[in-house]
Amino acid sequence: MSGSVLVSASWLAEQNTASLVIADCRYNLMSPSQAADDYQAGHIPGAFFLDLEKDLCAPLSRHGGRHPLPDAIQFANVLSKIGMGPGKTLIAYDTDGSGAAHLWWLSRYYGIDQVKVLQGGFTDWQAMGLPVSTGTPSFLHTPRMLLEAQPQWKATRDAVLAREGNRALIDSRAYERFTGAREPIDPIAGRIPGAVHYDWVDVYDAPGRYRTPEDLRRHFSGLVTELAPIVYCGSGVSACSNVLALYLIDFPAILYAGSYSDWISYKSPVATGDV
Repeated sequence: MSGSVLVSASWLAEQNTASLVIADCRYNLMSPSQAADDYQAGHIPGAFFLDLEKDLCAPLSRHGGRHPLPDAIQFANVLSKIGMGPGKTLIAYDTDGSGAAHLWWLSRYYGIDQVKVLQGGFTDWQAMGLPVSTGTPSFLHTPRMLLEAQPQWKATRDAVLAREGNRALIDSRAYERFTGAREPIDPIAGRIPGAVHYDWVDVYDAPGRYRTPEDLRRHFSGLVTELAPIVYCGSGVSACSNVLALYLIDFPAILYAGSYSDWISYKSPVATGDV
């Protein structure tokens, strides 16, 4: 199932970039403008910066969470702007892994199979002494792709409420947010009742570098579920790291895209404390 989703910095450096579209997916939840500044300070040559808030999210509304999904037309327009189209491969990178995983998931959700994630991200690229650019490439505006949502990749709040059998529900946030001991972002602390905890950062052995498949299998060995687990975080971004990590070991998972911030927008029940 997983194929060669991850690519190395050395592999990327050797490719003919005419067939690739490189997307810088860095973001900073606590300081949204920081990622654009980091991109301007240095990025992989030819990479386009995709802003989480402006490019990869729809406008905020009552429901949908803090990072609502863009619709197919918005996402297609973004891809067109950076030159993505049939016959090309999208390469996503960042520094901690979650932004790149989010673009990977969003692409798969809209039916794009040719999308890869840079293992180790920009950190590995720099560590290898590969070229870094401060210039901004010209937007290309290729014909807009016709995208169609693939429902098997996304769970809604109703799907969470109707979890059948022993389908696991994975909370990907830090443990103190899972227990409700600390909540730095959302107005209500706690978790969705019935969730189990797998912090998204634990799928990496260094920021943005996924652990080996053997390590990942051990990491998720305690996950009990007969059906594809539903995975969530605060707003549907960092949870994509868990979804991708599970995909790497041929373990299908479904993202609750609105995640906890959508859940509490309905005044849904929450649980607190240790499990």
